Amino acid sequence: MNTKTIVPLVSLALGVVWVVYGLVNHGFWHPIRGPVAGFVPILVAATLVVVSIVALFQSRKEADVADRVENWTIVLAAAGVFTMTFLFGMLPSLMAFVFIWLKIYEKASWRHTITIMVIAFSVVYGAFVVWLRVPFPRGIIIEAILG
Repeated sequence: MNTKTIVPLVSLALGVVWVVYGLVNHGFWHPIRGPVAGFVPILVAATLVVVSIVALFQSRKEADVADRVENWTIVLAAAGVFTMTFLFGMLPSLMAFVFIWLKIYEKASWRHTITIMVIAFSVVYGAFVVWLRVPFPRGIIIEAILG
């Protein structure tokens, strides 16, 4: 077993868990009102299940490749974003992710990094928080500070 098998198996398990959780706790479709709270999360989780199954079949066809640390960059970054979301909330953690990715991984200039950060935050905040009124999760530290 290598990362080309382990990662799809883990993502398959996570996808199945989230599909079941969404269906049991939030529902998928109301006959009169249409989509309910679990609609989009269930679609995303179901897509993850399908993509994971395809990745598993593809991993069987490919030759064994040595595992490298670089292959885990995205997985570790996602784990970091999830941890930061739990602690500080979704918007700060995503902005930190974009900042770290641009400065450390892409080695972008400060001007380029700050420009992208301002534009990305403005678009996300304006579209989702102001316009669509999406309640982004606040982390336990932000909740403790803001009350």
